Amino acid sequence: SMTSFIPTAILSGVFAALSSVFAKLFSDERTAVFRDVIMDSGYLPSLPFAMTSEMSLITMRVLCFCLIFGCNSLMWTLFTKSLNTAPSSVQVTIVNGAVNFSASAILGFLIFEEPLALRWWVGAGFILAGTIILSQSQKKLENKKSSKKTE
Repeated sequence: SMTSFIPTAILSGVFAALSSVFAKLFSDERTAVFRDVIMDSGYLPSLPFAMTSEMSLITMRVLCFCLIFGCNSLMWTLFTKSLNTAPSSVQVTIVNGAVNFSASAILGFLIFEEPLALRWWVGAGFILAGTIILSQSQKKLENKKSSKKTE
């Protein structure tokens, strides 16, 4: 079907956004705050050795670093899969980009308390609108080419 690429394109955008989150957590000072929340939650199994504050922070940064690559690998795998099933690469790019934008904004707001300013949404809307307009013009060009071939 024409829409079989949409779920993989959406997931691709989500993993792209998650990769950005882990990249920011890898280098952000908030990582120590998250580490403290996790350590104090009591959900972690007690380790057979004492983990220093420094060691737990390094462990968390290494985990974030690995998750950057994991999320990027999943993003590219899903993006390629959706390119193979989509009628047009532009459609995949639109879905992926829109989801990546939105998920990045929402995750940035929830995790890093970044403001979701109206100006950001207006800018994202313009980028999305521009991409859709490009997609429509590409479709018209492809339709013209295919109708000339059949003449």
